[in-house]
Amino acid sequence: MDTASRDFFITNAARFVSTVGYTAVVVAIMLEIQRNFPDPGFGPWAITGYLALATLPAVLLAPWAGKLADTHDSRLLAGFAAGTSLAAAALMATSTHLLANPLPALFGLTVLLEAATVLGTPTWQALLPRIVGEDRTPRAMGNLQATLMLAGLVGPALGGLLTGAGGLPVVFWAAAAGYLGLLAGALLLRTRRSLRAESASLDTGRDSPKLLDGLRELSADRVLQVVLGSLVVVTLFGSAVNVFEVFLVRETLGGSEIDYGLLTSIIGAGLIAGSMLAGWIRSDQVRLAAFFGAAAGTSICFCLMGLAPTMLLLFLAGAAAGFGIGVLNAAFGALVIKRTSEHRRGQVSSITQALSRAAALGALGLGGFLGSVFGPRIGFVASGSAALLASLCGAALLLLRFREQESVEQQLADRVE
Repeated sequence: MDTASRDFFITNAARFVSTVGYTAVVVAIMLEIQRNFPDPGFGPWAITGYLALATLPAVLLAPWAGKLADTHDSRLLAGFAAGTSLAAAALMATSTHLLANPLPALFGLTVLLEAATVLGTPTWQALLPRIVGEDRTPRAMGNLQATLMLAGLVGPALGGLLTGAGGLPVVFWAAAAGYLGLLAGALLLRTRRSLRAESASLDTGRDSPKLLDGLRELSADRVLQVVLGSLVVVTLFGSAVNVFEVFLVRETLGGSEIDYGLLTSIIGAGLIAGSMLAGWIRSDQVRLAAFFGAAAGTSICFCLMGLAPTMLLLFLAGAAAGFGIGVLNAAFGALVIKRTSEHRRGQVSSITQALSRAAALGALGLGGFLGSVFGPRIGFVASGSAALLASLCGAALLLLRFREQESVEQQLADRVE
């Protein structure tokens, strides 16, 4: 096995086990919150507060995390982030043994765990092109996205199973084992990225990275601006449906708990398939078309889910929506990597993830409003319609941008003639 294949396998495996552990921890803590606050008038707000707290590090620390990823040695940084995550999970397990009410400690340790995740993620993202090569990055990104989505399906199920079987400590120790695997993966990688050391050795004269270089990079690329703006809006309305999805299945269509779990699995399978297929796209033009096509198609599928008269049609629309989201995420990730300067990839990756997380957080409040005011059916249709409008506006802006660019190039060509 060559170095690229070996390191990519290690990256996939390490990030899979750590993501399984992370999602298991989140589910276990939310179950603990529900157990401590069973009142339906307060419990959901307690969970919303926990999710908001977990999102803060991604929003607040993004510029610093990106700058560190673009300056410091990848092995050192990824290893430190994994070690910190391991310590946070171990402290979570310990707190359940030592404290009568571990929830306050779990909230605080969640912030530490999230901060370590925010620190490590852009490091792994920026390292990927070094591992597989620039030409193979889109396909590798699609495969990695599929791996992480699969982990996102396995983790919650494992968290619920372990919580029921052995309690919170078992979940947290299992997560610690996953982060131990992430630490081992970081140390075993042969590929490294250390731009500060490389710049010094090559005497490139490049200025040291500034804190907001990632934003400057994004602001200089009109295409990424439009794509990112469309993604944020689609994420906002697309994630809002998660709040009332269970009510559509259980109350509106009269489905069982098994039906709801099956819908989640079907959507997850679509996500994985869409991510892997998008990895085979070779050109940015096709990738942009796939992004906006998937955004529009997914939005329409949300409307169809809200209008579905039977569980079977809901499953079909859900599978198509999941497939579209998979294409959307993988195409966006590849566009960011391909259109970003190598020395700013960590910063841009960190900022785009922060914006996506902020949109997902805002979706909790939006979903609660739509679900309570309009009900699940109209909530799905309203969310899908708004996301469709955003995707169509984004595509129109991009076409206008390309036409302006072609017009300028034609004028320059005419002057030369």
